[in-house]
Amino acid sequence: MLLNSYSFIAFFIILFLVYYLLGKNSKIQNVFLLIGSYVFYASWSWEFLSLLIISTGVTYFIGNKIKSAEGKSKVHWLRLGVFLILIQLLYFKYFNFFIENFNELLNLFGIRDRMKLLNILFPIGISFYSFRMMGYLLDIRNNKLKEIPSLLNYSVFIAFFPCIIAGPIDRATPFLNNIKDKRDFSSTQFTDGLKQILWGLFKKLVIADNIATITSPLFESYHTLNGSALFIGAMLYFIQLYSDFSGYTDMAMGIAKLLGIKIQQNFNYPLFAQNVADYWRRWHISLTSWLTEYVFTPLSITFRDYDKYGLIMAIMVNFLVVGFWHGAEWHYIFHGIVSGIMFIPLIWKGKMNKKVKSSNNIIPTKEELKNIPVTFVLFTLLMILFFVKDMEMAVNYYKGIFSLSFFQLPNYPVQKEIVLLIISMLIVEWIGRDKEYAIKEMLVKQNVALRWGFYYVLVFLVFLFYIAPKGFIYAQF
Repeated sequence: MLLNSYSFIAFFIILFLVYYLLGKNSKIQNVFLLIGSYVFYASWSWEFLSLLIISTGVTYFIGNKIKSAEGKSKVHWLRLGVFLILIQLLYFKYFNFFIENFNELLNLFGIRDRMKLLNILFPIGISFYSFRMMGYLLDIRNNKLKEIPSLLNYSVFIAFFPCIIAGPIDRATPFLNNIKDKRDFSSTQFTDGLKQILWGLFKKLVIADNIATITSPLFESYHTLNGSALFIGAMLYFIQLYSDFSGYTDMAMGIAKLLGIKIQQNFNYPLFAQNVADYWRRWHISLTSWLTEYVFTPLSITFRDYDKYGLIMAIMVNFLVVGFWHGAEWHYIFHGIVSGIMFIPLIWKGKMNKKVKSSNNIIPTKEELKNIPVTFVLFTLLMILFFVKDMEMAVNYYKGIFSLSFFQLPNYPVQKEIVLLIISMLIVEWIGRDKEYAIKEMLVKQNVALRWGFYYVLVFLVFLFYIAPKGFIYAQF
């Protein structure tokens, strides 16, 4: 049941009406939310619904034990909880990866006996809800969660349907505070939510899905293309990935707002980042902030005696985790490693924590005109490690770009209307880049006809360029 499907619209309308008409208090509303979330998850992966429910119950029990324990037993319960979460992640997501690479190692020593791979199904959303569970246990251990929620509220936090497939990875305290009290219908919040959903639909259906009609066949025939065509393909994929993932996040945030719940913002216009550190503060914010708090910060403290070298080690481990989180493939791991390496010049110059100055003007400053294109190109090249099927394709793709054929005219067609749509999206996002989402306050000071005309144009474009319900790229993680 995709967020951009008619079946989801029917599901949500029923849930929405029941939620507000029959939800007399917060407990009843949360019961409806939990039932709805489990129905939604079952529509994707019914065979793993029991795993989600059991994991929720076990981590809730361990969270209670951590809260009541003292001294070393508190640490022991935390380690048990984290171990159980990681072991299921390692089994479902990484087991065959380790077996394959172990077999390759045996081959190097001339040993022909091979361990058999298992036919393991992948529980959808496991990377997202596992990090929610771990964050919850760590927050209890660090006294950031002052009181243990009810099992009902904790279950809603883990399974909340707009977020379980592709995030954001919310923190326990703000989310649980959101659902403690009854949510009353708010016309202001309802309008805000609908606008954010509309913008998310535009980015997903009009931009991302239509770029996919170019990039998918391009990647299939990449070995026949010249360097300029390959670079344009990588650039288009970067925009596609952003539009797809941030489009999902906008829809998830908008749906949550309709239910009176605020979830974490996941993107802050990363296509306009001015350096590597600025980009990672803007891209997949819920994951990067989670890793900053629970991985990078403890490691940087541990390695602090090594000065800049310690900071580099902490960054490299942090981004190695980023790579592994995305998948059990070497190209994802190298994506993480290269991401960490890209920080080294900033660390060496002592500029990693220096915040970039961004203007709110329509006309970009000289610094922005210089920094944004350079950063965009760097991450366009990095994203090649994200979309390739394996490292062999990555090497060949880079060889193709960094060849003399880069200076030839591209030998792959790109539809002009898609280019115009991309430019239009980027203009709207640039104008509204100081807001939570681009069209949040766009044209609010203009007359009603102009404002509603703008919304109707977006709706028209959604229906005009709608191809078919397509999955979200990050649902595979």
